[in-house]
Amino acid sequence: MQLLLSGLGAVIMSAICGLSGYFVVADERRDHGATATGPPLGDRLTDVAPLTLEEVFPAAKIRLAAGAAPYSIGMTHIDSDCGIAVTGRLGAVLANHACSQVVRAEMTAPYGGYRVTAGIFNLADEAGATQAGEQARDVVESGDGTFSAMGSGGPGMDPLSRPPAQVSWHEHGHYLVYCVIARPDGRIVRDDDRFARRITVDLIQSYLGERVVGRRTPSAENPGLSAAG
Repeated sequence: MQLLLSGLGAVIMSAICGLSGYFVVADERRDHGATATGPPLGDRLTDVAPLTLEEVFPAAKIRLAAGAAPYSIGMTHIDSDCGIAVTGRLGAVLANHACSQVVRAEMTAPYGGYRVTAGIFNLADEAGATQAGEQARDVVESGDGTFSAMGSGGPGMDPLSRPPAQVSWHEHGHYLVYCVIARPDGRIVRDDDRFARRITVDLIQSYLGERVVGRRTPSAENPGLSAAG
């Protein structure tokens, strides 16, 4: 009996050691696999190629899933002057973080005919994009500037002459992506507007964040969103 118990104990210990070894090897393989995909590109020193219109808006429609109603693009624009896409003090915020270009498009959403401007600012690095996103909230909420809709007049335009819109933005690596949403009837887009919520997720998170920037930074995480009416 003593020999049997001793033998059984040896088998159990061998099994435990073998299982522990498996977990160690599995962890090492997972770490190696994560490293192999590469970290998100956090600055223009590693992500050197500038954005192009063909990369960001390659077609006249944005279709996020097979069979889904598309966003219809009416006009696209690319510029090295980032201030052309914002108003007020927000232009200085982007300039302070070495914004080198903005790529944007005016489009009609498949929900409620909402008019949308969406785009990407190319900033120097991830830290600067994060700071710009935080500073943008202060500027927008204080009324000292905002992201402008295409065709709304750009820098220097009287804020009172703009249609009421909701703006949303978020950082993805060293990029700041944003959208400006306006109702077709000119009424205010409220925070609980279900169409605006869907548009924000579609364009900032799914399209510009995952599909466009994600091609450059395949391991980038799926972040939350900032928004202001």
